[in-house]
Amino acid sequence: MGRVGGWLAAAIVLGAAGAASAEPQRVRLDDETVVNGIGVGCTGIGETKNQPRWQAYPVRLEFADQKSNYLAGEEVTVSNAKGEALLDVTCEGPWVVVKLPPGQSYKAEARLVPPTDEVRSATVKAPPKGQTRFVFTFKGAD
Repeated sequence: MGRVGGWLAAAIVLGAAGAASAEPQRVRLDDETVVNGIGVGCTGIGETKNQPRWQAYPVRLEFADQKSNYLAGEEVTVSNAKGEALLDVTCEGPWVVVKLPPGQSYKAEARLVPPTDEVRSATVKAPPKGQTRFVFTFKGAD
């Protein structure tokens, strides 16, 4: 391989390593975004959590301590059945709402930010209609 080919190969390897260790996408409180074609919202505090727009998300992931007090500031990764990460986000509120297609199971994994050793995971499935709720309880947060 020539000099140019070597540089190109190194750039590809470094690019792939950077993609694998990418930072989670930040979703601000009461904001929405799309990650890899999947709608994601961050809410759960005050009156804005009651806005009808959040009901359009079939999956609601909530974060609390053992006393059922809401916790804000988490990182959530959702993977498909093959273990491929579909989205990795941080949220400033205690709810992450996700527009996952119904009929498939997904793995949701959550940790508090700043990162702790405590990781919670659940198999989530979007209902054909309405919204389903999953609560992640962290013991070390209270």
